[in-house]
Amino acid sequence: MAITFRMHARIQATVEEVLPNMGLAYLTDDSARGWAVTKSTPGSGLQALKPGQRVALTVEHHDDFSVVSEYGALD
Repeated sequence: MAITFRMHARIQATVEEVLPNMGLAYLTDDSARGWAVTKSTPGSGLQALKPGQRVALTVEHHDDFSVVSEYGALD
């Protein structure tokens, strides 16, 4: 059994597009990397996101991929 290395990081990103009917939002971080959150991602809820808004992402890094594990609006 292989052990997967996981590391968490907090990054800031800007909401680019919110697609509530699809349960999806696209964001871009300060290094121009794209991220997505879904209706099942823990956070403030897609209805609270607006294009141009800044959010904090908790990103979980795995050996082969990274995923947003939580998000919230920055005040």
